[in-house]
Amino acid sequence: MSSDGWSAVLPTPTGAGENAAVAALVAFSQRGESATSADVDHVMRSLAAHDGWWVPVAYARQAWGQSEFDQTFPFPDRGPQTTLNVFTDPEAVARGEAAASGDYGGPVPGVTLLQYLDPGLSSLFVNPGSPREHQWYIEAGGFEIAAGWATAIMVERALAGWGNGPVPVADLLAHRYHLLIDRDTMAPARVFLPEIEGTVAVCFTASDRTAEFVASLPAAARPLAEVAPVDGPGLFDLVGAMGAAGVIVNAGSADQTALTQADVAEILKARSRA
Repeated sequence: MSSDGWSAVLPTPTGAGENAAVAALVAFSQRGESATSADVDHVMRSLAAHDGWWVPVAYARQAWGQSEFDQTFPFPDRGPQTTLNVFTDPEAVARGEAAASGDYGGPVPGVTLLQYLDPGLSSLFVNPGSPREHQWYIEAGGFEIAAGWATAIMVERALAGWGNGPVPVADLLAHRYHLLIDRDTMAPARVFLPEIEGTVAVCFTASDRTAEFVASLPAAARPLAEVAPVDGPGLFDLVGAMGAAGVIVNAGSADQTALTQADVAEILKARSRA
C-alpha cells in the first residue's frame, strides 16, 4: 500500500487468525441474542490472557513506557485519535489499515494493554476492519472492569508459577477480589476445609471464578452465596484480623490456591515495609 510516497509492506491476511482471543470473539458472535454475562466473561478473560496484541507505538510509550517491540508496522499519522484501535494478530493489522494511525508494535500482553487504558479515551476498538465476529468494543466506562480482568490474570499466573519462592506480593495486592461473605452478618465467611486446621476465608479473582464456585454448590445453598468486592490490601488486612488459617483463592476451580496464615503474614509484612 502507499500514500503520497509513503509505503509499507504488511502481512497478507490469511483468514480466521486462529487464536484464543479470536476464537472467543467468534463464539460470542455465534451466541447472538442468547449470549449471557458468562459469555461476556469468557471474552474478557480471553482478551486479557491474549499475549499477542498490536498497539500504537506512541500510545504504548505514553501509557506504560514501552518503545521497543519485536516487530512494528508503519502507518501514516492520522492525528489525535479518541478511540484506541488495537489488533489481535498481524493479519488483523493488515485488514485494519484504514483505522491505524502511526506505527504499530507488538506483540503486547493483554494484561498490559487492559491495565493501562487511558480514561481520556472514548473507547477501545478491537480489530477494526475485520469481520464483525472478530471485533469487540469497550467504552471508557468499562475500562476499570477491563483493568480488573488484567490484574485477575496477573494474580492467577503469579500463583500458578509461585512454587516454593516468595509470595507474589505485588500482584496479590494490586488486584480487587470477590470475597465470600456471610449473608446474615456481611462479615467474611469462615469456611472449614478438611486439609486445613481452622477456618479460612475464600475469595475469587473474577466473576467467572465466582460463578464456577456457586454452580458447584448444592442447589439449596446457591442463593446463600454472597460476595463483596475488596481490594488486595483490604483482603489481607481482613484475613489477618479475623485470625483465619489462610485464604483460598478461586475455590473449586482448577487453579485453586491456598495461602496459609504464614503467607498472609508475609504479605502484610511486605506491605508494612512499602
